Amino acid sequence: MTALRRNFGIGEPVRRGMELKIAREGEWRPMALGGSAGMSGDILTGRDTEVTWEDVFKGDDTRESADFHAEMERKLKMDW
Repeated sequence: MTALRRNFGIGEPVRRGMELKIAREGEWRPMALGGSAGMSGDILTGRDTEVTWEDVFKGDDTRESADFHAEMERKLKMDW
């Protein structure tokens, strides 16, 4: 961010920070579809072409599969 500020002024790091915050808060995928991929955040930080160990092996192999309907009800606050 310091290099961006030196080259483009204070506006560029502030804009990128806001875009990254919006991308992290607004991104949601159900666990049945693999959970939050974070693709928008990866693009903004420049890590969209990398494949790391955590991208392939998430460590949740022994976990039971998520119930899509229960998760959507929780997300939409329909769990009366």
